[in-house]
Amino acid sequence: MNENNLPNILHIEDNPDISLIVAKILSQIAVITHVDNLAQARDKLSEGVYDLAILDLVLPDGSGLDLVDELKSNNPPIPVIIHSAHEVSDNIHNVDAVLSKMHTQHDVLRSIVRKLTGQEEVVNS
Repeated sequence: MNENNLPNILHIEDNPDISLIVAKILSQIAVITHVDNLAQARDKLSEGVYDLAILDLVLPDGSGLDLVDELKSNNPPIPVIIHSAHEVSDNIHNVDAVLSKMHTQHDVLRSIVRKLTGQEEVVNS
C-alpha cells in the first residue's frame, strides 16, 4: 500500500489501449504502474513494492508466465491475475485469477482486485 492507502499494482501489458482501459477501471481503488515487457517488469519489481500483478501472457520479450514464479517467490508473495486475450490452459498453476480481456466485465475486474488486495470480498459474476 502507498501513502494513500491504495494498493500498488504492477500491470504488465504491451497493448497501450488495454493499459489505459485497465488504469481507468482501477483508478479509484489502486495506484497502477504500467510496463510493457518482462524486462521493465523485473526492473520495477527490484525498485518497489507491489500488492498485485496483472499480467498479459504474450509480451514482446517472452511469456508472462515466465514472471509468475518470481512474483510468487517475492516476500511477501505477490498475487497474480492473468489478463489475456488468448485462451489460457487449465494447467496454469500459482496464479490467483485468470481473466479474459474480451469477456470480463469491469466490475468483475475491480471486485477481484479488491479481494486480492484485501479491500473486500469478490462479487459473483
